[in-house]
Amino acid sequence: MIVAISYHDGDLDLMTRWARHIVKLGPYLNHHLVLLPAHGAASDGIERILGGSFSKLSIEVCHHTEIGWPISCNRSFEAMAWAANQKYKQPFLWMEPDAVPLVKGWLNDIENAYNEKGRPFMGDFVAINGVMPHGVDHMSGIAVYHHDMPRLAPSIFNNDRIAWDIASANAVTRQMHRTNLIHHDWVPTKEWRREFVNASCVRSGAVIYHPDKKGILFNDGLVPNGAEGDLQTGAVVVDQKPHETKDTAKDYKGEIVTKSFPVIDPWKDIIDYAKTSPKNKKAIINRLIQEGILPKAKRAKQSGKKVRSVVGAYKGAGS
Repeated sequence: MIVAISYHDGDLDLMTRWARHIVKLGPYLNHHLVLLPAHGAASDGIERILGGSFSKLSIEVCHHTEIGWPISCNRSFEAMAWAANQKYKQPFLWMEPDAVPLVKGWLNDIENAYNEKGRPFMGDFVAINGVMPHGVDHMSGIAVYHHDMPRLAPSIFNNDRIAWDIASANAVTRQMHRTNLIHHDWVPTKEWRREFVNASCVRSGAVIYHPDKKGILFNDGLVPNGAEGDLQTGAVVVDQKPHETKDTAKDYKGEIVTKSFPVIDPWKDIIDYAKTSPKNKKAIINRLIQEGILPKAKRAKQSGKKVRSVVGAYKGAGS
């Protein structure tokens, strides 16, 4: 079976820990790993860690420039879906750095269950209809996908504002095997993700747990700072009707809707991108100066100071 994992430059630390964790549970000599680095993320260090753990290691660079959730995640997934369809002609298990394999033999267990059931898709069933506002029951994004998705589930492609697992829910759930081997853990709250993950959170029989944004289940002795996460599971950006005020729109933030006139945070993607590296931060500062949004500073230090104050003020306003 092919294992496909996507990551971007901001995920590199977690991805490195994921790779080291994978090696501890290996080897996987009957399986093929595909790395999908996005937004210029490095792959050579990950390759060195994984070494000969898989029978084959391939790289499918994601060339999309869109950032933010869900569009960047959708583009990475689509890159693998088309590669599976046109090049590999095999099903693949979609993984992300916060999806943690739990035991030795986890990949064999996934492959055997998929082959035994004979359904095109296999994942956790996420039942949120009637639990979350406008909830859509769907298959977990971390799942096994047939290579012929253009025929089986064309709605899985070309989504900008809705995550692929939600957009394709109707087609996929009718053709999926619901497995307990993959535990997509969600909590019916506004934030949906657990603040703290430990072994007691994992469902009995699961061999993959998602999401563990801090990598606690890696058990590698590291204490990361954590990461800002996605919207709640199944969320799409929210409509703003003409009569709604800005304050009213905030009440809807994170809820699932089906339209595409979004109330979005216009600074979030910019700030997230700036955080990924000093080079990106400098590029954003220069562009803001070029567009006349920031005054041209006499010294770079002054320009950086002004942008930091804007970012800080905005962050506080959104809390």
